Amino acid sequence: MGHDPFGAHELRTDFRGFDVLGSLHAQLSQHQNQRIGIDCSKLFWIDGHLAAPLMTVISQARLRNNNITLQNLPDDVKLILKKNGLLLNRAVDSYRTTIPVQLFGLDEEVIFADYTRRHLRRKEMPKMTPALLGKIFEGIDELFANCALHSRSPVKVVATGQFFPRGERLAFAISDGGRGVDGSLKAAGIAYRSPEDAIDWAMQSNNTSRQGDIPGGLGLKLLRDFIELNGGSLLVTSNGGVWRQSGSQVQKSRLRNPFPGTSVVFEIKTDDEHVYDLKSSPDPRDIW
Repeated sequence: MGHDPFGAHELRTDFRGFDVLGSLHAQLSQHQNQRIGIDCSKLFWIDGHLAAPLMTVISQARLRNNNITLQNLPDDVKLILKKNGLLLNRAVDSYRTTIPVQLFGLDEEVIFADYTRRHLRRKEMPKMTPALLGKIFEGIDELFANCALHSRSPVKVVATGQFFPRGERLAFAISDGGRGVDGSLKAAGIAYRSPEDAIDWAMQSNNTSRQGDIPGGLGLKLLRDFIELNGGSLLVTSNGGVWRQSGSQVQKSRLRNPFPGTSVVFEIKTDDEHVYDLKSSPDPRDIW
């Protein structure tokens, strides 16, 4: 029986949060055929949607025939993870703040599309025309399509989300355990100095004229424009690279211990009074 501590007091949607997940992956990678309890006694906060990348780390460890359990979870954290279904004995989510944890095979894009539309059509979403909302969902679908086409993930894709009423924000996360943006670019013959530069390249809208198996621009041009207007954020972590857009600002950084795959988290400000219409967005024919 191995025993690994969870190396943080909180897990938030930032560089530090993914550095902790990378560190946990590095520790778990040393084990195979083990029963491992991850001691979470010091973990007093988790952004609920980070259950997706956490599940990717656990799934990777289970590939090596390890039995993984989360132990000594403080009550507040345990309740969050029971409400969104990461922990099996679910708790009732009476305030409807969670989008449930769901695992998807790489060929289940139709099931994923149904899941996002069922759970993200919420009254908290900023007001937008049906046409624009449809395009937002197409962008989210393309996140999944990228996992399916390029990740070669040996574990299932995980999605979940969380609404924070006090913070007035809605967060959604999708995570795979694949070869990463830099790995799929390298396989297509495009080499990058760093994993964060590879993500940055993939996020540029002008990188959509691709030959054959070269990854698309994550389908995120319209999501990026929306995030900029809304003042929300978009965080992409892939292998050792972290790329974040907050409003119109972009930051890149490097993890000490790589995350095993690609995780995309977007957060929308729900107190946004702006009414969104495709007319105020770029022509969709230029995007898709």
